[in-house]
Amino acid sequence: EQMKNKLDSTKQHLEEKTAQISVQQQLTDKITSMKARIEAYANKKEAVSYLSEHVTIKHEMHVNKLESVKEDMETSETEGKTEEESERYKRMKAGLIDHTERVEALKAMMKENEENFKKREQVKLMLEKQVLLGEKRAAEQTRITEAREKLLALKMRELGTSES
Repeated sequence: EQMKNKLDSTKQHLEEKTAQISVQQQLTDKITSMKARIEAYANKKEAVSYLSEHVTIKHEMHVNKLESVKEDMETSETEGKTEEESERYKRMKAGLIDHTERVEALKAMMKENEENFKKREQVKLMLEKQVLLGEKRAAEQTRITEAREKLLALKMRELGTSES
């Protein structure tokens, strides 16, 4: 009778451990899916970096054009301006100011994107650590469960031989 009680309690404990293992497996699956989403984001970040390089190149090209325009304006100032040239100069200057403001806004956005990427990388590393810890825990729980199953089988055999 006492052996049967022990057997029942061992079975119940085994069922509890099995339930814990299934919960841990669900958590591991969730963490793995989060890891996949973060890796997809990393690929998008790479595309953003290429775009930012392109913006930098365009900015350098416009700066070079601006310098040549300034040189042209300086030479035209020495030659004397007509009213039409001064109007054109004002429009060009306004356009260059607008362009400079847009480039500065793009630079600010690029800096913000870089900061967000660093934060996501930290989250990714943390999730990878959690996945590894979860896998280790699951392996340990599996090992414990297998040992308990073997012990239960031994007790069952022992009960079977003691009754005969």
